[in-house]
Amino acid sequence: MIQINLIRDRKVERVAGAKPAGAGVSFSFPKLPFNVGILASVLGVVIVLAVIVLTMISQKAQIASLESKIKGYSEELTKLAGPKRLVDDYLKKQADVNTKLNEIASIDKTRFYTVTLLDQLSHALPDYLWLTSMKDEKDLIYLEGMTFSNLIVADFMDRLKESGYFSNVELTQTSKAESEGKELVKFSITSKYTENPNKPGSPAETTGQTAGKGSK
Repeated sequence: MIQINLIRDRKVERVAGAKPAGAGVSFSFPKLPFNVGILASVLGVVIVLAVIVLTMISQKAQIASLESKIKGYSEELTKLAGPKRLVDDYLKKQADVNTKLNEIASIDKTRFYTVTLLDQLSHALPDYLWLTSMKDEKDLIYLEGMTFSNLIVADFMDRLKESGYFSNVELTQTSKAESEGKELVKFSITSKYTENPNKPGSPAETTGQTAGKGSK
């Protein structure tokens, strides 16, 4: 039995056939011995690792610099701890001294206030008048006393006004009383008291009055 391979003859004919008209010349790149995509990926990974390493080195350098500064500041604070303690002690002692001085000034002010008040009352007291009670509340003075006549009470009130230390002198109450068989007048007076009096007849007022008379 004879077999004929017709397929092979057709392939040969196609290979041996003429090239179609107008076909151009084609070029092809030589094949590289490695894969370009894999190389690019490896280079990218290497670059990323290099950036990470450089960043870590830079951060370590910054951390070392900051630690050095912190250490220097700590040493300076340690050196200044002694003088700071002295300054704090000095300020505390100064505050204590100022507090004590203020207390002393307050005591002196109250003492001189009371002494001046009692001195002015003593100078204003007429004969045969006795004070039985005195109360000081926020520059308002309450006085109680006894005497023989309302005229003596009026004289006492005039003297208080003339002293310049007392103002708004008012008689709040009078009543009759008896002591050792003698008839007396019991009275109550209120008045404002000031430590900086404007006494009538002061040099300034006298000068002003003299100038006024001269101008006439």
